[in-house]
Amino acid sequence: MADTADHDYSTGAAGIVPAEQRRSRYHFVALWVTLAAGFTYLFLGFQYHDAGYSLPQAIAAGAIGAVAYFLYALPAAYLGSTTGQTHALLTRSILGKIGSLLVSLLLVGVAAGWTAFAFNLLATLFDGLYGWGHVVVISVLLAVLGIANNLFGFKGIAGFARWVAAPLMIIWVLYLVIKGIGTMPAAALSATPKPTAELPFLTGVGVAIGSVMWGNEPDTWRYGKPKFLWPAPALGIAFAVGLVLFVAGGWMMAQLSGAGQYDFGPAFHYTVEYSLFGALWLGGLVALVLIVAINDGNYYEMINGGQNLLGTVPGWKRWHTCLLMAVIAAVFTWQFPDVQDGFYKVASWSSIALPSTTVVMCVDQFWLRRRRVDEVPTWRESALANWPGLAAVVLAVAFGAWGLGLLPWQDAAPSAGIVPVETWLLAGLIYAALAAAVAGKPNAAAVLGFSRRLREPTTEPTTEGYTQR
Repeated sequence: MADTADHDYSTGAAGIVPAEQRRSRYHFVALWVTLAAGFTYLFLGFQYHDAGYSLPQAIAAGAIGAVAYFLYALPAAYLGSTTGQTHALLTRSILGKIGSLLVSLLLVGVAAGWTAFAFNLLATLFDGLYGWGHVVVISVLLAVLGIANNLFGFKGIAGFARWVAAPLMIIWVLYLVIKGIGTMPAAALSATPKPTAELPFLTGVGVAIGSVMWGNEPDTWRYGKPKFLWPAPALGIAFAVGLVLFVAGGWMMAQLSGAGQYDFGPAFHYTVEYSLFGALWLGGLVALVLIVAINDGNYYEMINGGQNLLGTVPGWKRWHTCLLMAVIAAVFTWQFPDVQDGFYKVASWSSIALPSTTVVMCVDQFWLRRRRVDEVPTWRESALANWPGLAAVVLAVAFGAWGLGLLPWQDAAPSAGIVPVETWLLAGLIYAALAAAVAGKPNAAAVLGFSRRLREPTTEPTTEGYTQR
């Protein structure tokens, strides 16, 4: 995610990005447009078609999801830019040892799930283009090879994706949408396709949120300028590309190819012939470069989580973490080969789990505002846990899992609105209420997980001090 091979600022020893290492807004626009020009959003539009959405409904679901993520992403990005720390390192100061351990494992697990989906999707695309078969084996090999950029610090693939593949993909999808609108009857564009899967509209908005959600936004934006609205242009342009244009393109793929459920590979083959002049080799190359480059972000998330846990172990190097994450990604890819089912599960968990921890940390830093995070405490110096913070995350995620139908005993999800947004709000409100309840108690600092070394006598949490100000 960040083009830094010499120093990744991901361990406690030197975990804060200095001011001179911050990047320009242009850097972030290019980065996020590349991340948005991805096949995940084409797949999302394809699934909307399978669920019986019309083209306007598909675009509306994607756009509402983009707005919801935008409202979450601004404070999440500001948390990273003001502290200069990764998501995982921040949890040491704010959530304590137990919280940091759990969140780091969650960072690895969620990102590994997205990696598994991405490389299974890429193998499916290759099968659709060239009829290779062996989807699971190829996807596992791709998942292992995909770590190369992070392991060796290659910048060529990322640069090619940013300046060649992503612009080409955007032009291609734009041409696909324009050609589709020009050749399809108006009635077909506004008609509701026959659904082959059930996906209520508000649930579809939640899927859009999950598809764009990283959850570890501080990891990227710690290299940005510490201004609240500073990320807005990059995020806005990226959403217009991913959750509007590419969603429309995915819907067009399904409509034009006549493909049904599970037929994304053949639909991609048809789309290449329809709008890329039949250049199957070019379609495969663009897919390979973009998916590998975008998954740098997933591996980066996994590596930062792993570095928080292992980076200070004597003799442990960052490349050790890279290799370990490659093995974990390969296992996930082997175990979860179903592209459609994997997409919904990963998007659902991604929309509630890590964002809830980010919201709790934002409430702690921007509302309660009594905890120092200007240094990264060692594991020994970190408190055992921020019990109100952990309780808020667990309760909110449990609600989100119920609302999205993720619990093992659920056959279907209830009609509970836009569940991810409700989950985030619940996490923040529960934490604010519990923190206010324990403030002023004799053991408040221990209960709230204040690091001993970073605890200042003048900022002990009190009834007056640990409330909104």
